[in-house]
Amino acid sequence: MNLHARTNTPEGTFMRNIKTDVAVIGAGILGCTMARVLGRYKLDVCVVEAKADVGTGATKANSGIIQAGFQPKGGSLKGVSCVKGNAAYIGIAKELNVPFQNIGGLYVAFGPNGMEKIREKHERALQNGIGDLAVISGDEARELEPRLSSRAIAALVAPTTSIISPFELALATARNAASNGARFEFDFEVTKIERYGEGWRLHSTAGDVLEAKFVANMSGEEAAILDAEVHPADIVVRPRRGQFVVFDKQSVVQSTTGAKPITRALYQAQETNEGGVLITPTVEGNLLAGPTSENVRNFGQNATTEEGIEHVISVAKKLVPDLDTSTVITEFSGIRANIVNVVKEKKDFVVRASAPHFVSALGIKNPGMTSAPALVDVALSILQKEGLSCEPDPSYNPTSQGELHRKPFMQCSPEEQERMLAQDPRFGHVICRCEKITEGDVRNCMHELLPPHTFDGVKRRLRCSMGRCQGAFCTPRVMAIMADELGCTPQEISKGERGGKIVRRCLK
Repeated sequence: MNLHARTNTPEGTFMRNIKTDVAVIGAGILGCTMARVLGRYKLDVCVVEAKADVGTGATKANSGIIQAGFQPKGGSLKGVSCVKGNAAYIGIAKELNVPFQNIGGLYVAFGPNGMEKIREKHERALQNGIGDLAVISGDEARELEPRLSSRAIAALVAPTTSIISPFELALATARNAASNGARFEFDFEVTKIERYGEGWRLHSTAGDVLEAKFVANMSGEEAAILDAEVHPADIVVRPRRGQFVVFDKQSVVQSTTGAKPITRALYQAQETNEGGVLITPTVEGNLLAGPTSENVRNFGQNATTEEGIEHVISVAKKLVPDLDTSTVITEFSGIRANIVNVVKEKKDFVVRASAPHFVSALGIKNPGMTSAPALVDVALSILQKEGLSCEPDPSYNPTSQGELHRKPFMQCSPEEQERMLAQDPRFGHVICRCEKITEGDVRNCMHELLPPHTFDGVKRRLRCSMGRCQGAFCTPRVMAIMADELGCTPQEISKGERGGKIVRRCLK
């Protein structure tokens, strides 16, 4: 990476001029996966992200399901890439040491309309390359999931359905890309793109400039806007909100109520206006229900609503009538990039050469996380056709490197814990009782590769404030530790996605 010296702009701020071979716009799961794949080759790679951390857009706010691929249109890029991505994640999760569970899924019908949906999804599964999925009776489905509604008459079985932590996946992918040489520039919001020689020049709101020979536009909600800077604006993307409900950990609920845990992802064949609401376990042990599917005015409109949450609970109880809403601990929503100027029957993911040396991924929503490995392969192939030279780098390491990230103390073996306590006794000081996170964990987190820049960054890395009390106990303690590590006051630390500049100023 070639960094030019900072220069004063007319406004008195600083401007950097960065040069690289490939600029990746966006540090969601798609952009991080692109950077990791590019790390296989002798290339300078720079990822620019408008916000203060990786995975802060749609990536952090989805169901965490690695989809089987029976839902997208048969033979579409969305469907085929979903099936290929599903198969790839078994190896990816192992390489990156990310929690991954193959749990299987049931697509449940409650009547004639549902049976028609099952036939449709069965055919799509064949067209997308999953294979001949079994269809079982309602009684057989209840043998697999005893709490499933007595009204269910049949279910399509999707054995390759799996679950993963979306943010852990994005972060581990980014860490691996960084350990193989990729540079990450946060708070770099691209506002202008212009042709520069045979490559491109990207301008940020702060006045920084990135010169790149090739560009991979993987910026999610902004992708279509940036694509229109270099290509006729033929794709219109609008925001679509999905709201979720999170229940307490199933082991805790079982110990108090005796309710058997849900072990599979449960989908319902839509009959009226129910949308794609499902119920699924998470790798952390919680139960998750959602999402809704609502058009909203802008991509910042991600608040949950009373109507949306009531809708999620209503449909979830259709699947599992004995769901105890008193065990709900939080709710959240995510915004998807939805293409609106293409009829539903023809709508698909778009990965294309928008201009010379420039590839864009457009309209990537669910199952975008599942499809990411396959979509990146398509994007890389396009860049190679555009002239990107991909000479293998013999030093490339695809695996997670332990010295770059340490598991939380309570997840380590007794032998590891003894070593950690000998090095720093603060690993024995629990500050988050719900998720069992220690002071040593937070301090260690602040010095890892790609450290957090905000409180929410620590939250997503360690799950502080994600448990039953939702941060009532641990939030001030985490903020105090962060401030101590950064040499600033707790008031200077931003909670959300913006404000990373404050933390970086303190780091200096």
